[in-house]
Amino acid sequence: MRRTLVLMTAFLILATVIQTQAQAQTQRRPRAQMQRSERWDFTIQTRYNSSMDYTGDGGSSLSVNSDLGWGFGFGYNFNQHFNLGLLFTWRSVPYQSMAVDADDPSQSTQYSGQLSTSTFGLSGEYNVLKGPITPYVNGSLGWMHINTNVVAGWTSGCWWDPWWGTICGPVPLTYGANKTVYTLGLGMRFEVSDAVFLRGGYERGWLSSGTLDGTDMMRIDLGFMF
Repeated sequence: MRRTLVLMTAFLILATVIQTQAQAQTQRRPRAQMQRSERWDFTIQTRYNSSMDYTGDGGSSLSVNSDLGWGFGFGYNFNQHFNLGLLFTWRSVPYQSMAVDADDPSQSTQYSGQLSTSTFGLSGEYNVLKGPITPYVNGSLGWMHINTNVVAGWTSGCWWDPWWGTICGPVPLTYGANKTVYTLGLGMRFEVSDAVFLRGGYERGWLSSGTLDGTDMMRIDLGFMF
């Protein structure tokens, strides 16, 4: 939790510095004339996930800690309201799990690890107002790769190491899955200059999985228009 607060504080400080530089170095147009229509957006994104508890088959369970994820996105503003783009996000989250023996449900095993996810998807956003300060609603549809980092076996392989060159040896295989993911959200967009904007809001995400039925997320983005 402490690390997350430090990272969020650093991100907000960076956003403030960039905003100040943009205002000092960019000739701003009057706010009433600021336009995002027919311009591109690039965003550096954060997503904070609250802790979650899930129950699986046979009494098995999964607890995922709260943590901060990162990402970036590209989008095109077709007009003052509608933006369509692509996004890529990733995170690594501590978790605790309990596995139950299928033959003897009284026997269980508890373990913990680091859950890694990466997502690539299509995003859409509708800005309610034409001005530089506007509420928005958004949604996304994408593909998520989930890696539990639980070893499922071993294989052999070779890879390039920056220090030692080519290395060959045993490589662990881990349990994972590929899932369809979609989100819906809402928030506020604030264009601090003709080139820089901030965006913050809430999102709810769903996976094509019977166990991981939903995720609550808070996001703060630093964006650039060009």
